[in-house]
Amino acid sequence: MIVLNKKTFSDRDDLNEDNFIKICLSPDNSLVPDLHDNLPGKSVWLPANNALITEILGKEDLKVYFGVPEFLTTDLGPLISKILRKKILNSISLAKKSGNLAIGIDAIKTQLTQKKHCLILVAKGAKSLLKNSFFLSKNTSIFECMLEQDDLGKSTGKNNVKYVGILSKNFKKTIQVDLNKLKGFIDNH
Repeated sequence: MIVLNKKTFSDRDDLNEDNFIKICLSPDNSLVPDLHDNLPGKSVWLPANNALITEILGKEDLKVYFGVPEFLTTDLGPLISKILRKKILNSISLAKKSGNLAIGIDAIKTQLTQKKHCLILVAKGAKSLLKNSFFLSKNTSIFECMLEQDDLGKSTGKNNVKYVGILSKNFKKTIQVDLNKLKGFIDNH
């Protein structure tokens, strides 16, 4: 499904903008993911799924819509994945600076006992928390194996970070939206 107009999201209850990636056309006919929603010009919203984006880019409809014979960009998946990862890690860093980040399993447990909302990120290679009932609640979301330990370490300024907990509803929502989008690009390349 291609969404051509942002107003479509408010007009249709069955569509959620959080499940789409905005794609713009650059002056040199390259397609550019606009994950910060700030690029000017003609754009479309495509499902946040690498396989679907690749399929849609291969069709003539999009070329006709943009009025170009060919796109210089053919595989957006790796670029979208890289931008989403960077955006997520920057948000983690901001959450730390604002005091809304718990680093390590013990710090996360302490925050959860205080009934805080939490988004838990588990690095690749770390022990899963999905079967641990202590971490399962309606206020907690867990995402596993989507980021590397080194990435979490760089964004937190600590070494050997396997678990981080986002303790702010606003940061949680923003990061969770980006993580859900990133899911559509992890298994596909």
